[in-house]
Amino acid sequence: MSKFKVGDLALTLIDLPPVMAGSVVELETKITKGDLVHTSSGLLIANGNGWICIHELVPGKCAYGDNALMPLRKDFQPEQQKAKEVEA
Repeated sequence: MSKFKVGDLALTLIDLPPVMAGSVVELETKITKGDLVHTSSGLLIANGNGWICIHELVPGKCAYGDNALMPLRKDFQPEQQKAKEVEA
């Protein structure tokens, strides 16, 4: 089972100019090895499983492999709330 689903936010782990490592992207479409992928860099053939992603400051779309993305889920917010409760 994939750790990602459409609409998830993820942190990029590698530079893929113009999107730099540490950027937040939204996952739009799942891709598998061999798929033709339209990105801002042109038409590519996917060499592995991954995602077509959207970055709000970059026109067009980018493609990242599963291993180049770290999921950002909503469960991070309760950790911030817990920290505030400890401070109080």
